[in-house]
Amino acid sequence: MASSVTFTEYNGSGATQTASRSEMNLKNIDDSTTAYSSSPITAGNYSFWKYQSAVHTGTYNQLSSASYKTSSTAPGTAQTIVGSVQTSYTQPATTASGDTTTNLLSGISANFNNTTTGFGTGTSTYTTGGTVYVNPLRLQLQTTSSALPGDNTSTTITYAWTES
Repeated sequence: MASSVTFTEYNGSGATQTASRSEMNLKNIDDSTTAYSSSPITAGNYSFWKYQSAVHTGTYNQLSSASYKTSSTAPGTAQTIVGSVQTSYTQPATTASGDTTTNLLSGISANFNNTTTGFGTGTSTYTTGGTVYVNPLRLQLQTTSSALPGDNTSTTITYAWTES
């Protein structure tokens, strides 16, 4: 058998979880349900940080080599996506996250955590089976005053792992 993977998003002051996410909209509100078109990021401002974690369930022998990557770090004029894998949670804000574009295009390694959130140090290989969270990816869209209004180009986030 193989594991199944879903994505959980974290918001609010206490890492409130929303399971089975199918998108990661970077927007001007710290929630998982408001349409991005209702909370746009205006030129010169930043999105709220967005945390999402891959979650494996099912039957497997071993999981290893977890990583996240993006298809672009520049989805539009004067726009930059920055990010990193996180081991602890801080309530999302619109201030600069301190993350960079480093390795977003080539892949950022993450660990597996036998916790109910994915936050923590974890291990690079997981052999227990059942549900396991992966360190969350935190992303933020940063713009300059030259950013154009309207939708930008979609960016694909890829999660990869090795399984046996």
